Amino acid sequence: MRENPDKPVYVCRHCRLQFIESRWKTEAELRDYYRTEYREHHEARIGVRFTAAQRFDTQRLLLQESARTFREKIAEGGSVLEIGCSSGALLDNLKGRHELYGLEWNPDDAKHVREELGIPCDEGLIEDAFPGKTFNTIIAIHVLEHQPDPGDFIRRVKKRLIGGGYLYLEVPNANDPLSAVYVLKEYQDFFYRDVHITYWLPHQLHWFLDSHGLEAQVSPLQRYGLLNHLNWFLNREPMKDPLLARTLLRPIPMAHPAAGPMNRLIAKLDREYRVGLQGLWASDSLVAVGRRLEI
Repeated sequence: MRENPDKPVYVCRHCRLQFIESRWKTEAELRDYYRTEYREHHEARIGVRFTAAQRFDTQRLLLQESARTFREKIAEGGSVLEIGCSSGALLDNLKGRHELYGLEWNPDDAKHVREELGIPCDEGLIEDAFPGKTFNTIIAIHVLEHQPDPGDFIRRVKKRLIGGGYLYLEVPNANDPLSAVYVLKEYQDFFYRDVHITYWLPHQLHWFLDSHGLEAQVSPLQRYGLLNHLNWFLNREPMKDPLLARTLLRPIPMAHPAAGPMNRLIAKLDREYRVGLQGLWASDSLVAVGRRLEI
């Protein structure tokens, strides 16, 4: 693990789920950590501490792929709650399509969502937020892997969905290509983190949601591009710029006469590379949409 090389990562002998022992035993302990300590150690840009506004500006670009995927899978209309909405970047991408609500434990981020974006944002537990209201869709992007008890989390979220409503999830894929295909030890030491308690494979996520009464569709999502992977091959460390790591590779300056055709060719290669990884289910993330079966 990145923070503690001596801490083991376990693998279930039955379903092959990868997991670590959580240092949080209750939801209250987890909430206290994310309210106070989490942002001291975890940002999109390594070694930088963002304000809520800076985090919003960065994440609004980083989450465009998630916003596009969400729009493809979830029809316009109805009420949408995002759990762990940070400073509101994804919700802002969805304005005009849904009645939007946020749930965020970091007080600075929650304040930004309410005051700068004009979106209601609660700072409490799932069962206490927006009393008496249920939602057509609930979003949890890279939230499930943080839960000490994923099953309890899904059961509590499901109670806030209308019958036939949707849960939209994104989680890290345990079959990440840099770890599982290229087997880069430096990346594996970077990939596993103490805040990420579970690491999912497609069949596990499908079975898990289905066992909780959510009709599931799971698909791969490769957010990071060819440039990011080449950097890992050559330098054995992450890129400092998270936006560049996800951007399509276009290396030739626009002023150069060859920029147009060459950049299109290289960007096409980057797209095909990502599509190829997704075709092998060797992607950095998984997208799951679970429909509540009870009407």
